[in-house]
Amino acid sequence: MDEQAGGLGLSSIQEINHLPREMAEALYLRLVPEDLLERFRIDPRTLTGPEGTRLVQITAPEDKQWARVEVRSSTQDRDPALLVDVETSPLSVPELAFVQITDPAAARYGIDRDLDGRDTLFGTLSRNVDEEMRAFKDGLAPGQVRRGLRLLPGVLEAMDGFCRLIGAELYLIEPLFYHSAVLYERHGCGYLLGREVMDSLHAEFSEGGGLATGLDGSTPFRVPEAGRTVRGRSWALHDGISRGAWSGVKMYKAVGLRADINTFPGGIY
Repeated sequence: MDEQAGGLGLSSIQEINHLPREMAEALYLRLVPEDLLERFRIDPRTLTGPEGTRLVQITAPEDKQWARVEVRSSTQDRDPALLVDVETSPLSVPELAFVQITDPAAARYGIDRDLDGRDTLFGTLSRNVDEEMRAFKDGLAPGQVRRGLRLLPGVLEAMDGFCRLIGAELYLIEPLFYHSAVLYERHGCGYLLGREVMDSLHAEFSEGGGLATGLDGSTPFRVPEAGRTVRGRSWALHDGISRGAWSGVKMYKAVGLRADINTFPGGIY
């Protein structure tokens, strides 16, 4: 399939979307780490599991510049174990627009719906504080409905390979939360925009900083020790300790290269 893709001279997501469905799906399957397919015993040719049911769903509209890949361990799973959204950015380069990784066997936290059942967009539009408290106490980060599978390095490696297929030397990344940005940078990603935001947040959460002072225990998400960990800082920012402090961050990953950036030296996740 790699040779076929190279022979077709593909250079964009929309060009892939115009291919025959079977070929497009084979290319987008490259966004799924192989060990996840093995874990769920998914046949990469048929995209079905041991029971013969399809466990990989690929959405790639011909008239759009985006695609979505969803992988489940079972058709009964409410949440995909892996959800990857890719699109063509306004800068005409690929973008890893959204990644969700969940352990289907783990406990679920309803942070994605408010008390009236409305979508919270993973807590970015509105919040379900009771469910967030459950997640917080159990060691999850903002936006997580279940604990993860430690797949992010594999997803980034797969995205590197996908970009090689279409001749892209780098791709952009949209981190939804502070902890997302730190995780991405720890796996070799750099900052297109917002490096100064991350450096400022580190200074503000450090001893004597303004945000460190705001960790006064006024809410469960603002305990004094929160500034010592990536998750703690992310929850405090999510809780609104400084309105607008987390914004304007856009990252990138150069294919096959590491940026070696660390905006929270020695920080425990």
